[in-house]
Amino acid sequence: TCQAHGMMLEFILHKSICDNFITFLYGQARLPDKIHCVSIQQNSGSKTRVDSDIDLSLVRSLTIFGKAHKSFLNFSRYKLLRVLDLEECDELEDEHLKKICKRLLLKYLSLGRGITVLPKEIAKLKFLETLDLRRTVIKFLPIQVLELPCLIHLFGVFKIQDAEQQMRKLKSFLTEKSKLETLAGFVTDRCQTFPQLTKHMTNLAKVKIWCENTADASSSSNSDVHLSEAIQEFIQRGTDVNDVRSLSLDVGECSQEYLNFSLGDSCYLSSLKLKGNKICRLPPFVTSLAVLTDLCLSSSDLLSSDVLAALSNVRALRYLKLIARHLDRFVIERGDLQSLRRLHIVVVSMTTMSKQQPEIQEGALPNLESFHLLCKDLDGPFGHGGIRIDSLGLGCLREIVLDDGVRETAKEQWKDAARRHPKRPKVVFVGAGDVVDRRR
Repeated sequence: TCQAHGMMLEFILHKSICDNFITFLYGQARLPDKIHCVSIQQNSGSKTRVDSDIDLSLVRSLTIFGKAHKSFLNFSRYKLLRVLDLEECDELEDEHLKKICKRLLLKYLSLGRGITVLPKEIAKLKFLETLDLRRTVIKFLPIQVLELPCLIHLFGVFKIQDAEQQMRKLKSFLTEKSKLETLAGFVTDRCQTFPQLTKHMTNLAKVKIWCENTADASSSSNSDVHLSEAIQEFIQRGTDVNDVRSLSLDVGECSQEYLNFSLGDSCYLSSLKLKGNKICRLPPFVTSLAVLTDLCLSSSDLLSSDVLAALSNVRALRYLKLIARHLDRFVIERGDLQSLRRLHIVVVSMTTMSKQQPEIQEGALPNLESFHLLCKDLDGPFGHGGIRIDSLGLGCLREIVLDDGVRETAKEQWKDAARRHPKRPKVVFVGAGDVVDRRR
């Protein structure tokens, strides 16, 4: 990300405001006659109204945070609108979507929690490239969204409406014309539509899937087959080592049998997130991903020692994040994970059986730059198995981040160990926050 600082940022803002390229509202009584980009922040626009003589037809970008006067929500006045960010708009409702769908030049659209359903008129937005529904309460996605010819990025948590009668036409469009690269993401249950459709989305590079349990065992089995095939085909399409491809799976309470497959050495996936109530083993295909650089394992219960032991076979990892309520015994030996740059562990407690914090043996993780270990019952670095901080990430280690709730004696031990390290990494104490990520 590129960000301007200091005087340069002030100059850019000043020049943009002078040229009416961007307008900030902080309760001023009068707007400029012609504006191109409008940002309404917090309650700044709630007292500011748009007079009928103000020309909004040239506005290219509109962003609303919090409340805004209803005159700003008259979307028929924005003739050239390209970017519409309403993710944090408090007063957006379903009735506004009819006029939004008439803004035919829109390329980016994000909607907020007041939206419950997308109208079929969304099909009019032929130039739409990004649709962000993560803050909405939309449960079902109309198939017209998947038929948008320029759509590249689609965000949300949704199922697809029954499309059995239109499946042949939809599959043909997805195969020949779809530009969709990000699908993050869809929910699977007994409905097999989404897994079947993803097989035809050949440009996909980022996929996120939530799995829901179904009481019907036979339909669950069929759905697992389609989902397993869809996941395999998505991974196998990654044949270029330089492509950035990511997969996120939230299995919840579902069985992980559909992940019990292996892959050839020529399949490439750069990022994988696996989340579930209890992760008992690492799926076999993970160790065959030669260029997997980012891996996150998140469990609302236990991350078992079998899973942790298997991580040593994922040799290209540069970032490893482990989130769990309980963490089983975890040992990183010399020679394991030599490419790892960042290791983040978030855990409520170690298992009551082992009562041992992660053990990182001397000489392990030579290239580690960032080490996060958020656990309130953490001991000092050398207690109960121990972490050899003095030899961890020699020449590389920059920071150690720990839970602020650890005992004061343990804090001092960690600080003392960091002072003896050749790179003298900074030690930071923070709150652990939520152990399990929210469903986003």
